[in-house]
Amino acid sequence: MSYAGSVSAASDVTFAGFNPAALRVVETREIGQNFSLIFPRADGRTTTSTVPADTLAALGISTETNADRSAAVPAFAFGWRYDPDIVLGLTVNAPFGLATENPDNFIGAADGTQSSLLTIQVSPMASVDVTDYLTLGGAIDFLYVDARLGSAVVNLDGNDLQVGFSAGALLDVGPRTTIGVAYHHGFDLSVSGTAQFTDAGAPAAGLAGQFIPTVVNADLPLVGQVGITHGFTEDFRMSAEFRYINWSVFESIDTSIESLGIDASDPQNYEDSVFAAIGAEYDFTPAFTGRIGFAYDQTPTQDTVSLTDAGRGRTVRVPDEDRLWLSIGASMDMELFGFDTTLDAAYSFLYALKDPEVTVFGGPFAGSTIEYDAGAHIFSLGGTVRF
Repeated sequence: MSYAGSVSAASDVTFAGFNPAALRVVETREIGQNFSLIFPRADGRTTTSTVPADTLAALGISTETNADRSAAVPAFAFGWRYDPDIVLGLTVNAPFGLATENPDNFIGAADGTQSSLLTIQVSPMASVDVTDYLTLGGAIDFLYVDARLGSAVVNLDGNDLQVGFSAGALLDVGPRTTIGVAYHHGFDLSVSGTAQFTDAGAPAAGLAGQFIPTVVNADLPLVGQVGITHGFTEDFRMSAEFRYINWSVFESIDTSIESLGIDASDPQNYEDSVFAAIGAEYDFTPAFTGRIGFAYDQTPTQDTVSLTDAGRGRTVRVPDEDRLWLSIGASMDMELFGFDTTLDAAYSFLYALKDPEVTVFGGPFAGSTIEYDAGAHIFSLGGTVRF
């Protein structure tokens, strides 16, 4: 449902990844698993260049790129009812992720050739039924980060482990209406790894190809969610959700290479963003449910105002724009190998409201602009087993 209801429509243990209070739906024990295939689209072409086209061709500079890279993302959830009022659980998911890649001879290669962010979050959690109508939940979030940033000058590679927390609540305000809220704290990353210079000039004269210890610092945002689910009939329900993401904490990527006396900052200038979704589900039979959802997803990236750090906007690493989501899906309840099982399938189409435009900031082609054709397809399969 384009995430509509993820914080309020708790129907199985997998919702605990969005709202720990969703563990309340576990009657005895539940295991949930999801597997998503993500196929983004980020095809860029140079629209204006500071160097004549024939000069670019003579230099072997590419003015086009296919930057997108597909991904397979799993998720897992487990819940166990400890007593009539307390449920213990564990979720494993990937709250952040990114993969883009540009040719080494791309006109924007000085700003980025490879960008890869892999996150794995493991969250032990619990929920407590405070009353018959109110459930509170909390989680400790252990986030592992593996990051790689490459450019025409240097490649950075490292990892980090951080600890945060999440909290949530579910409140029944009527026989068919539930309000959900959740808070996911942000992370202050300090990624330890290596720098490998591809350019033998200053400040890395004579060090090209060597692996030099480095530390990269950046912040990941907190997320606040509020949603409502209402059943108009026994078979028909609708959900709405609103999220606030304080992406403004991601101001820059700061790199420190102590052995070379380097302290560099790569401005990002992200802005806070919002996500709003609405969706519906209908029980065609007691065992089969269909779903549809729409969402508006605001990008945190900005248009470039100038080539100064203060005016710098989105980069070739994340050629993002505001987008719309359209999702459809279905669930089937059945008995499988003697267990009460639900199988889920879904498809989402992400459409950029306009073609993102990137201004090249570094290197000999600074000031050139690249326009992208952006979007994504997401296919998901999952299931829940109760025992």
